[in-house]
Amino acid sequence: MTNNTRSPAELRKMFGANLRRLARQYPSVSELCRQLGINRTQFNRYLGGESFPRPDVLDRICNFFDVDARILLRPIDEIDLPPVHPAASALTEFLGSGPGTLTENLLPAGFYFVSETGLDEPHATRHRVLHARRLPQCTLVRSYEPPTGEESVASNLREVQGIAACAGRQIYILMSSRASQNSRIYLVKRGNDAQSDQWRGVAICLSKTTANDTTMRRLALRYLGPKPKAALSAARAARRAERTAEEIVA
Repeated sequence: MTNNTRSPAELRKMFGANLRRLARQYPSVSELCRQLGINRTQFNRYLGGESFPRPDVLDRICNFFDVDARILLRPIDEIDLPPVHPAASALTEFLGSGPGTLTENLLPAGFYFVSETGLDEPHATRHRVLHARRLPQCTLVRSYEPPTGEESVASNLREVQGIAACAGRQIYILMSSRASQNSRIYLVKRGNDAQSDQWRGVAICLSKTTANDTTMRRLALRYLGPKPKAALSAARAARRAERTAEEIVA
């Protein structure tokens, strides 16, 4: 053992001080705990240097704040953090995409089953599973365009990504597949009950070629929770629904 070895108490104190610095950018510790999935009492123990997080919880904290495990060992000012991208302030201060505005009550992180219905159609004809991931600067969304026809299309060509933000209690999601193909704007609002797992609104489907081809659809989102298992069964259900819709149209 060398003279440079620090005790567990010193390391807990270092981690707590760094975590307090990282948490200052959030106006509500309770909301931050919800987004991290950490009990408030336990989080306070981390802040006070009373305990260490488990390795999986530490990994979750590091990924959320975009830091690494050196926050256990060194003051955060001595750690070479990734430079802040100029878009970060626009996302948080102007677009309302940061966790201080787009809270877990408005749009929880996790998986959603999405149904789109044409304005003149009685039943939904487009279905997908969407994943929302909370980051310090924004909420990222990711999905895949449903396969069409019998021809197989590579998943990377069907991938859709974007961001979610809010204006008051109304949520807007901007997303597109690569090269701005199949761009969409979702405008939704959660049901009246704060615990409702349903969001309703409209989907504006933008055309890359002409504004005349832009369409609007009725939209419904149902929250599936944070676990991938529920999303897998929902994805299979979405594919079955797509096939049924194709048969009806045919």
